Amino acid sequence: MIYTDGTKLFFTASRRADSASMSLKNGDIVNAKILSLKTDGAARIFFNGHIFEGNVSGALKEGDSLKMRVLIEGDRIFLLPEKGSEASSSKDVFSKLGLPQNELISNIIAFFTATESRLDEKSINRIFNFLHKKTDKPAGKASDRASLKEKERGAFAASLIESKGLELSDELFAQIYAAIFGGGRDKNDDEVLEMINHLKGGGLHWIILPFEREFDSSKAAGSLALLLDIGLKELKSLVLRCNFKKESSDEGESWIFSLQDKEFSFMRENAELSQKEKADLEKLFTSCLTETGFFDSETSSVFVRYGEPSKCGPPLSVDLRV
Repeated sequence: MIYTDGTKLFFTASRRADSASMSLKNGDIVNAKILSLKTDGAARIFFNGHIFEGNVSGALKEGDSLKMRVLIEGDRIFLLPEKGSEASSSKDVFSKLGLPQNELISNIIAFFTATESRLDEKSINRIFNFLHKKTDKPAGKASDRASLKEKERGAFAASLIESKGLELSDELFAQIYAAIFGGGRDKNDDEVLEMINHLKGGGLHWIILPFEREFDSSKAAGSLALLLDIGLKELKSLVLRCNFKKESSDEGESWIFSLQDKEFSFMRENAELSQKEKADLEKLFTSCLTETGFFDSETSSVFVRYGEPSKCGPPLSVDLRV
């Protein structure tokens, strides 16, 4: 576990004068998740519906989730672990659902957790069996095995179809996968995607909008995915996937841009940028967000960073709807 000394503090953060911190009271219990953690103990943590920056004391790692008790002293917020609380992991979810732990099922569970949908063992097994036939290859043929990225994408597309109450089929899966992640989408697929967008399943609602745009010497194609809370009329998450290709070349650049809670992240797929390139792009996107009213340098209302977008929705295994 995290603690050997019960008096040791878990997380400290400055109490900014905004709704995220001012709504907290002494003794509140919150579900906290570590989003990022540096070697010096500096961390970004998600709780109370917002992202906080502070310092961690204890042997934690990124992705840990646990219940914490709030202690407020002056302008500081302290989080201490609840008695008997341990950093939860995906194993809690698997054991409660009676499912084997593997990469595919992890990604499927992540989809339903993000959309705050009920975790149903039969539904998850149905998706797993469908994808397992597509991705499982004989041992020893490493080059033929689907990459982790392909498994993650496949889990999203198949889970999206299942969550809308539709029957999984190879044709429908191929159409939805191509519309979201590219790969030769046919214009006739628009009708299928329109149907998907209008069907409301349990929990939050994904809408997928593919796009294509031509510039003077290049072409951009991709998809905009919006996660909506229809009841509250709120946007929970936005993910833009885009492939840029020059007319004079067959090669392109694939990028992902994500806005989730108070975090804007960007990354180039299958290529690593230099630290200078990342810093320059961070400044560029910060200025863009400032101009559009998303970013305030005084309150740091939106964090900009390079890397994989954070998993949207509540922390895994904290709110199991079973």
